[in-house]
Amino acid sequence: MRYIRCVGRKLHGTNLANNTFKTTYPTNILSKPRNEVAVVVIGAGLAGLSAANHLIKNGFKQTIVLEATDRYGGRIISKQFGDAYCELGAKFVPINAKDDTVYNILQSMRGLPKKVIPNKDKLYVNAFGEKVDRKLPELIDRLYKRLCSHIQFDEKYRTGAMDDLNNLHTYFQAEKSRLLTSVFNGDERKTANEIFNSLIKEFGSLLGCSLEYVNIEHITKLKNGVNFGNYIYIPTGLDNILSVLTKNLCNTQLRIGKPVGEINWYIPPEIGGKRVACLDGDVFRADHIICTVPLGVLKIFSENMFRPSLPSNKINSIKKLGFGSPVKIYFEYEGNIDSWLKSSLRPLWQAEGTNSDMTWTKQVVEISKLPKSNRVVEVIIGGEFYEKIEKLPDMEVLTEITNLLRTLLKNQNIPYPTTILRSNWSSLACYLGGRPYFSTGSTINDVLTLAEPVGPMSSLLFAGDATIVEGFGTVDGAHKSGIREAQRIIDHYNKHEAV
Repeated sequence: MRYIRCVGRKLHGTNLANNTFKTTYPTNILSKPRNEVAVVVIGAGLAGLSAANHLIKNGFKQTIVLEATDRYGGRIISKQFGDAYCELGAKFVPINAKDDTVYNILQSMRGLPKKVIPNKDKLYVNAFGEKVDRKLPELIDRLYKRLCSHIQFDEKYRTGAMDDLNNLHTYFQAEKSRLLTSVFNGDERKTANEIFNSLIKEFGSLLGCSLEYVNIEHITKLKNGVNFGNYIYIPTGLDNILSVLTKNLCNTQLRIGKPVGEINWYIPPEIGGKRVACLDGDVFRADHIICTVPLGVLKIFSENMFRPSLPSNKINSIKKLGFGSPVKIYFEYEGNIDSWLKSSLRPLWQAEGTNSDMTWTKQVVEISKLPKSNRVVEVIIGGEFYEKIEKLPDMEVLTEITNLLRTLLKNQNIPYPTTILRSNWSSLACYLGGRPYFSTGSTINDVLTLAEPVGPMSSLLFAGDATIVEGFGTVDGAHKSGIREAQRIIDHYNKHEAV
């Protein structure tokens, strides 16, 4: 235990000049037994809960998770709606049997129903309600997947011959034009163009942004840039996974409704140690802090919430990475919808000349019935205008979609839905968006920079789906990043204990 001589200081009104007192904070925190090491995890999303669960299982019992909202789970939020569970955030889980994947956790949950994503029967319909022969969409789908696999241009990209195609929008449009010209003629080319546009909009729907903002390296360097593998979904809600990640956390360790206002990550142990201050006045002391705050929040508050300020390179990386707002819309109907919605509908639109010609309903990629549901319809929105669409009045949304359905199906008797359920990620102060993307101004180095811990002995660590390259923007990425940072702390103490 270290002794400190204080000269001329007062504590609680007592003059401590020339007195010696004993501090309760060891200079080297590695000398603490791990069950006394205080770890504060900020954010109870998938990354934060995964980090806390891993720490507690490895003996770090003084781990606390602080969550700003009144619920835990972050962007995993399942809502019972009509005769189905709807996912307002993360929905599908890639089938990957490796250790520490979300799929692996779900498979270990006995009795939990799990379904492989069905190959939906998709019906492409033009603006006049005319159906497109199924053979053409199947061919376009194969060509589109080749574009996403970037097989055809890797050599050109390496030699710098495609520098002008610096974003996904220009890349897709250029390659689409080349393919259409070489493969199709006449009216078939026109229809093929509309089908291509629908698939490109679907890509945007996953990220919640216009592809003009997405770096082409999103598909050339990120392993999960586009994944056409198999996925599963959980019919009773993906939030079932949260029971596994929270089973080792007691009420005092998982604190909801605790928004953090200030993170002091470089206070020496001699004067109190690192602290996390909540907006309600509570202060939590920490030996290590794991920050899993969403990228959208970091973009707004990162320059003010950390004491001392974060390194400039980390601030710059936060600013450069993109953060989109995917829109989720669900309708519930009073009666069985099988009588009028027999296939997933994909509306086709001719390319407009300017953005001013675009109406938000032309951003609809697909309208489909939820699996195992008789009354709930999901509307997928792609292309652009996500924040605008998110803020539209419910009545406008259900009216315009109903009119669209009636046009596509040539059936004016299609009823209005009785209830609507929508996401609002960009409007939520604790999220300010829904999913990170690889923006045109960023590089993979920005992801790596964001993930780097700061301070001595990993004082402040960062986790979340924007801090990991393999799994960037996915549930697996969030989960793995939490375990990664927890393991970083564990490794520090493993080395000390081995000495």
